[in-house]
Amino acid sequence: MITFCERPGYVLINEDRHLADFWVRYVDREELVVLSELISRSNVDASGAELDACTAEVRFVASAELAAARAWTDNWQRILPYLVANRGLVPAPLSLAIVQFVDEPRRLLDIEREFLTSDPVIVRTALFSLLHSGRVSASALQTQPLSLLTSFTALEATS
Repeated sequence: MITFCERPGYVLINEDRHLADFWVRYVDREELVVLSELISRSNVDASGAELDACTAEVRFVASAELAAARAWTDNWQRILPYLVANRGLVPAPLSLAIVQFVDEPRRLLDIEREFLTSDPVIVRTALFSLLHSGRVSASALQTQPLSLLTSFTALEATS
């Protein structure tokens, strides 16, 4: 994902206007996401901007799919504020040092202790940026809440 927007406007679905929940731009495509259980309850305001569904694929997400990904989405709700609020504040050497430190699985607690001389918010931001960019992994985040015991590991070789 490159960028996204919540509630970007209305999309025409079966000749009815519905508020799109998200617009997402990936490297190779754009997508409008509509929470399908909300379609029947949708109260569309006629003054909203019309989105051209032909330029973006429309993806419907059912409540069962949302429930199955609850831990994952809850964790990203906690992570995204770090990425947004601290964009541009992470020194590159810190990110490199974290990647090298997590060459084997390390708990968030251990990562924060290792970089105790840095601001803990910036350490978390660096780690979460690495996670977002795919340089670090934390598979437990898909099923368990983020905690100080969550393990992170580098996905790239460091030397």
